[in-house]
Amino acid sequence: MEASHGHGQPPPAPSSSETLMAALLNVSEAQLHHLVRALAADARRLRCRLAFLLLSPPHFARALARLRSMPLPAKAALLGRVLLRSLLLLLPALCPAGGGDEYRRHHLLLQQPDLDAALLLLAMCDSYSPAAAASSPSPVYWRAVIVDGVVASALSVSGLGATPWAALAPYVDAAAKCRRFADVVASAAPSSAAKDGGGSGAAAHAAVLALPAAAGDGAPCAICREAMAPGRRGVCALRPCGHRFHWRCALRWLARRNTCPCCRAELPAQDAAAETRRLWRAVERTARGGG
Repeated sequence: MEASHGHGQPPPAPSSSETLMAALLNVSEAQLHHLVRALAADARRLRCRLAFLLLSPPHFARALARLRSMPLPAKAALLGRVLLRSLLLLLPALCPAGGGDEYRRHHLLLQQPDLDAALLLLAMCDSYSPAAAASSPSPVYWRAVIVDGVVASALSVSGLGATPWAALAPYVDAAAKCRRFADVVASAAPSSAAKDGGGSGAAAHAAVLALPAAAGDGAPCAICREAMAPGRRGVCALRPCGHRFHWRCALRWLARRNTCPCCRAELPAQDAAAETRRLWRAVERTARGGG
């Protein structure tokens, strides 16, 4: 056995769950306490919203109809954003340097009516049993199936728990699945931007709109190689690195890539899978103790 490890082979890469747990070990006690309270409050809010949908047939029917109207790729994208939501809620504690407001106002956070459709999708996945479905009439009466699943979960040992881990565990599990889901999406549909060495696809529209104007200093633009004339017109600065480019050049560049052409600093990505990988790299830095 020892001989198999004696040839300088690198150790296996940590799993997504191990990376998250290592990152959580670098969180201070005060930050962890605040995170647990925030996640417990969010879980209560989602449970209340799901209960409202189950108790209101018109709202349930509307959310179910929206979910059924989505093609399969749209349902997969919705699931990816649901998982990404858990990672975004963990990030203010794991990566505080990114700024809590950035994560709370993130462009990929689910809003209504997609949030209701996502809640139903998760509840359907948690409650569905192939064995029970085989003996039940078709089509499946989803409202009754979800109610049975929610009641069973609420009365389980884990559902009755009030420990910090009971609040953290579902979000850590979903955030770990978020990384694996992004990897599957990337392997199934490789980004065209990656082929030309240009990062992870387009930068997020919100990040591009938030770029500040900057004063030109006569230096050449790294994209077009033309001088940036002195003054504040026609020049912008990328965040977080601060490198300056002509507006027209930056807009064309960021429509295909979310990286700075000078230093490869990353802006938020418009695509959910690409953004998941960007955020996950920040989690890995925290897990390694890099903050």
